[in-house]
Amino acid sequence: MSLQRSWRGPGPLWVCLLVLSWLGCRPEDWDLGAPEVLRISEYDLVTTPAQGTAAHKVEEVWVYSATDVVGVYPLPATVALPAGEPQTLTLVPGIRANGIAATRRTYPFYEVNRVDLDGDSETELDHAFGGGYVSTDALETKVILAEDFESANRFLESSNSNVEVQRILDPANVFEGNGSGYIRMDSTHTQLNAATHEQFYDLPRDRPVYLEFHYKCDVGFVVGLEVFGGSQAGRLPILVLNPTCDADGCEWNKIYLDLYPALSSMPDAGSFEIGLNASIPADGTEGNIWIDNFKFVHFDD
Repeated sequence: MSLQRSWRGPGPLWVCLLVLSWLGCRPEDWDLGAPEVLRISEYDLVTTPAQGTAAHKVEEVWVYSATDVVGVYPLPATVALPAGEPQTLTLVPGIRANGIAATRRTYPFYEVNRVDLDGDSETELDHAFGGGYVSTDALETKVILAEDFESANRFLESSNSNVEVQRILDPANVFEGNGSGYIRMDSTHTQLNAATHEQFYDLPRDRPVYLEFHYKCDVGFVVGLEVFGGSQAGRLPILVLNPTCDADGCEWNKIYLDLYPALSSMPDAGSFEIGLNASIPADGTEGNIWIDNFKFVHFDD
């Protein structure tokens, strides 16, 4: 028996390279034409007094065409689009859920924008990106102001806590408005265990729920829920927040804490409070935590 190899001719890649060499074409010589340019500003959130602070942390814009995802861009953004047919783009604000880069996502509660483009390569359009909380016939955002320290302090420490949440009025350390929350820890004040008191928030279990708040700290602390009723009653820690300080000082940060994974696992719970925990070694170490603008956000029934 003899083995024979049949020659099938050059493969598709060989043919393409051969044709390019004959025609003298190089990809860098291809002229795709001038693009249409869309410049997008940073997001401007507009709130009502009942919705609390307008300070946010929208860092990206997710750009969609009618059929595709055009891309995700840090704000402010410049988007270059192939000129051609007129089209409408949808601009969606993007966040980092739980402050984690790996959980970049669109934020469903802030309004999206739509921009009409004419397809002309000479068009350079500047768009002021922004809006309020979503409010339509189909979807209504419910904002629950849990604590903004403007006139009160709903946090109360437990019996096993030797640290308390204080309301401070010092403009140098207040995030905005009249007041912020402050927690001071040292060698004799080492354990924080506090929660909002007698608010008993009724949160849905069948849809997205976020806890928005601002903080800065030079010691880590834990944010979670105090669960009342049901099989999982008690303190539920959810997120550990790391220090936001360096040699130049402490910077305020905003967190969008995704509560849905926790809430959806507790269908028999009765109600909830916001819980805070922190500890520090009894060795003379000091710690400072500032907090503000706690609010629950979800779509109404």
